[in-house]
Amino acid sequence: MQFNSYSYLALLLPTVAVFWALPVALRRWYVLAVSIAYYASWDPAFTAVPLLLCIGVQPILQKLIAQRAHASRYFWCGIVLVLAIFSFFRYTDLLVTNLNAVLADLSAAPLKTAFHMGAPLGLSFYAFEAISCLIDAKQGRMKNSRFSNLYLFIMFWPHLMAGPILRFRELLPQLDFARRFESVMLLRGLDRLVWGLLQKNLVANTLGTWVDEGFLHNAVRTNTTVDNWTLAAAFGLQIYFDFAAYSNLAIGVSQLIGITLPENFRFPYHAHTPPEFWNRWHMTLSRWIRDYVFFPITARFRGAPLPLYVSLLGVMALVGLWHGTGWGFVVWGVMHGAYLVIYRIWENSLRTRRIPRARLAGFGWRVFTIIAVTAAWVPFRATTCGDAWQMLASMFGRWSFGISYSLNFYLMVFIVAMFCAVEPILALALNRLHSSLERCRAGLALSWYFVRPLLYGSALLVFSMFDDHSTQFIYLQF
Repeated sequence: MQFNSYSYLALLLPTVAVFWALPVALRRWYVLAVSIAYYASWDPAFTAVPLLLCIGVQPILQKLIAQRAHASRYFWCGIVLVLAIFSFFRYTDLLVTNLNAVLADLSAAPLKTAFHMGAPLGLSFYAFEAISCLIDAKQGRMKNSRFSNLYLFIMFWPHLMAGPILRFRELLPQLDFARRFESVMLLRGLDRLVWGLLQKNLVANTLGTWVDEGFLHNAVRTNTTVDNWTLAAAFGLQIYFDFAAYSNLAIGVSQLIGITLPENFRFPYHAHTPPEFWNRWHMTLSRWIRDYVFFPITARFRGAPLPLYVSLLGVMALVGLWHGTGWGFVVWGVMHGAYLVIYRIWENSLRTRRIPRARLAGFGWRVFTIIAVTAAWVPFRATTCGDAWQMLASMFGRWSFGISYSLNFYLMVFIVAMFCAVEPILALALNRLHSSLERCRAGLALSWYFVRPLLYGSALLVFSMFDDHSTQFIYLQF
């Protein structure tokens, strides 16, 4: 069941109602049972993988906490175990498929395997979380390694398949589910839930129809420069609203049962520089990479520029590879690494040559960031690297003008882009309105009985009008 499916939404409210009706002592087991059932609704075989991961990692965590003298040995055993499980389920089918293609060319018999399931949904996300547990335990930040806590942390259904990526110490204090019910908490959860549904069905799915058509191999050969820039922007907006929708749904559903998850997006297309983009985009992944990969690597070089630049390129290439096995993902990661390197060089020149910070330079970096981020979406989405190169060549060199698609497409992209431009202003206005309503009992009653039912009803009507049963969340494939 997808978060935006009718079956999920129909079951969600009774699930929440039962949760609040249960005694506190039973809530954690109820949430674990719901989480397992939800994951099994995609494929019952999927549930074996996080269970296997937790069975393997939990005793290693115990050793890391209890026997600090041999922490490094246990730590690397745990890392190898997680990566082995991840690689087996992520790449076995791909490896066998490629080998069979080679054997077919040689007229040889194909390989046959007893195992065939494909990568379980959310594998990349909960593998990252398992690694963060190992690192925190090694660094003395994790004091509790009970299997039930670890398993519930991994399996907690709102964030299970596409984040936000959590730290164990962020969720553990909340896993007693002892928070008292509050109407304000329920309203805020419903707000995020409804907004996430609109983001997915109204914006992301609508843009996705045109993006799928424009990135077809045959279409790439005939697209003009205007088409390709619009398609790159359209996909950038689609993946933003799609992934932000999933994050809002996860955060909203968690709030319905009293759990607070970290924010994952903060108006990324308002970034002034490449580093700021990654401080606003998929923030829990950026934070994970920064704390557990980038900082440990760069600490060894004590700020030396060349190793720092190489590390940025390598780390971002790994981020691209985390998204998928295609070269397009790696190219996307390397492009973003190059942007970060260019900005670091600029910052170093400011410090060493005492170049004054000018408003024109700030405006230039903002323009560069939006253009560079938009261009990088091309290899991320293109079917092949050849298609990506052809689109980028048209965007930056082999110019051709004219349009190949319906005017509605270009108008839709423009409207969504303009919405992104004013999104922070709208969010600030809504937060002030919510605060003013919640400060007085009359305002809260007005919100509860009139304003929100009207808004929710209108939003759900639009949600149903733009529903597409065949469109899943983009990040479920990663």
